[in-house]
Amino acid sequence: MIMVLVLTLTSGLLVSPTCADFPADLPADLGHDLAAWPTTENAWWLVGGAGLALTAYHIEDAEGVARALASGPWPTLADVGNTWGDARFQIPLALGTWAAGSWWDDGEVADTGYDLSRGLLMTYATTSLMKVVIDRERPNGGGHSFPSGHTAAAFTTAGVLMRRHGGWLGATSLVLAGLTGMGRMEDVKHWGSDVAAGATIGWIIGRTAARPGRHDKNAWLLLPTAGGLALAHKF
Repeated sequence: MIMVLVLTLTSGLLVSPTCADFPADLPADLGHDLAAWPTTENAWWLVGGAGLALTAYHIEDAEGVARALASGPWPTLADVGNTWGDARFQIPLALGTWAAGSWWDDGEVADTGYDLSRGLLMTYATTSLMKVVIDRERPNGGGHSFPSGHTAAAFTTAGVLMRRHGGWLGATSLVLAGLTGMGRMEDVKHWGSDVAAGATIGWIIGRTAARPGRHDKNAWLLLPTAGGLALAHKF
């Protein structure tokens, strides 16, 4: 039996109240993700990332980095990275992967999309809160610099894909995440320490979302319909 909840994406997300299980399921999975953050492995990633961010903080020169990346292939590669890390690319990528796997009845692809979606949700919530609380000035004079949200999102995706698939797919996502960090500095949008912190946060959250043994098969499917997307649950 499949129960369908219609999500209309043209005017926001509207969830039908006909399924009583859904309001508890996703928050429960997010809660399990949050509870899984404190591990020895994540602690080592956090220590390494914090050390890198602190080192960058003491030596960073935003204008010097931007000048060094202003010629040759770097501006083009930076543009690729900025596009890849943008929420307008990352969110459709995650939801699209989830929907494609559901439509094709491919559990591995659907689970990857579900991990990406949860990981990005946690990443955007974490980085948005930190940006408001810390409110560091950007090198171009703007606010809410720390940490880099684009970089965090790109490394969340890389963390999921590296842990779930590895190989060329994981390596490609990691290269693109690196280009995202570079792009944020080339555009003088972030300091090096912002990028290092964002990469660390995203990597930890992504790898945690895709941790082994989290689930055998995702029961929630995201299916395309005439009105947008439908969230379906298998019983």
